[in-house]
Amino acid sequence: MWKFKPFTHKEPAGLEGRSIDVGSVKILVQKAIAEGGFSCVYLARDAVHMSKQYALKHIICNDEESLALVKKEISVMKSLVGHPNVVTLHAHTIFDMGRTKEAFLVMEFCEKSLVTVLESRGAAYFDEKQILLIFRDVCNAVFSMHCQSPPIAHRDLKAENLLLGSDGLWKLCDFGSTTTNHKCFDKPEEMGIEEDNIRKYTTPAYRAPEMWDLFLREVINEKVDIWALGCLLFRICYFKSAFDGESKLQVLNGNYRIPDSPKYSSSMIDLIRDMLQARPDDRPDITQARALLDWPFMSSI
Repeated sequence: MWKFKPFTHKEPAGLEGRSIDVGSVKILVQKAIAEGGFSCVYLARDAVHMSKQYALKHIICNDEESLALVKKEISVMKSLVGHPNVVTLHAHTIFDMGRTKEAFLVMEFCEKSLVTVLESRGAAYFDEKQILLIFRDVCNAVFSMHCQSPPIAHRDLKAENLLLGSDGLWKLCDFGSTTTNHKCFDKPEEMGIEEDNIRKYTTPAYRAPEMWDLFLREVINEKVDIWALGCLLFRICYFKSAFDGESKLQVLNGNYRIPDSPKYSSSMIDLIRDMLQARPDDRPDITQARALLDWPFMSSI
């Protein structure tokens, strides 16, 4: 889980104040703005054009697995460059430090996450149009991933991974959890490896039933993102998780309740219910989900 607070982990030498060449971009590192595991995100400025701000992601790779994850994250971001609802990757490089490798990703800087926005609203719920404007942006980003060949599943769609850009659009970030390995896992050794991957790269509150229990023998594919979108839409509407306590049994049994307030249209409720179908085949794909967003007032936007 990313923590958006000053980076407190004691490093031999922090990056603050340093000048770093990342690809064709020379940046000045200012301050840490988020931390997570073996990585940290910094606010940085362009050393030539000082008015330009960036987010610099610094990742320490201690083994081949972590290095492969970084390379995958870079590859996915490069394949999505130019999409208005995906955080832009401006430059990247990987330095060989001997025993470890250090990756630097220079990305578009976004000041707020969806979590920040939700928490700052107090009890002031969004109206339906506001919700759909946010959700449309998210679905557009997911659509771009699922339309790749093979489809790319994000696997960690959540409010923390949605950032508000300076252009007013919502942007999807953090592509280290992505996969194109879509299959049914039925061999014990494969199941053990996949269960470990699911624990490491997905978030319980947004985790689909087929990821909680591989013995369901369901194909695990990009439909896990549709479930996560249902959880995300529920949170945007009601400011809480659909499955309180992040319980496996709650998810497997589809044990959630639509709150009595605030009141939303039947179309909104149906969209949540369609995406939170326990069986992947019963959920809409991203094309169908986007079509379900076609409320009358959305056509004028």
